[in-house]
Amino acid sequence: MKRILLVLLVVFSLSVKAEVLWKPEAISYQLKQAHKILGYGLMLELNQALNSGEKGWRQSRIDVPESWVGALIEMKGGTIYITVGTDIYYLNSTNKGELSFAILDGGKKTDANLLEIWAKYAKST
Repeated sequence: MKRILLVLLVVFSLSVKAEVLWKPEAISYQLKQAHKILGYGLMLELNQALNSGEKGWRQSRIDVPESWVGALIEMKGGTIYITVGTDIYYLNSTNKGELSFAILDGGKKTDANLLEIWAKYAKST
């Protein structure tokens, strides 16, 4: 009986995705070059204003490939779109957690690694 409950708990936990607090009207965003001493390159910096008593992220920095330096970034319908040439990537409450985790997992990534991760988790089709 304990084994069945454990299996059910594991299955249930794998099927639940954590919802990220995402208030589009309170989010500002920009591409920034990180300080070279830190060893990081270009990143998308997100800042979210929270009301008193709200819990969630206030600032998030997500690494992007250096080639994105001239990318167009805009918010439409609660989703941030990043246009790089003819490619479009998106970021919203649905993919922010998985994308951030994939980029942070295992340390610093090369531009090729970052491009693969962004394509997997945030490429518009």
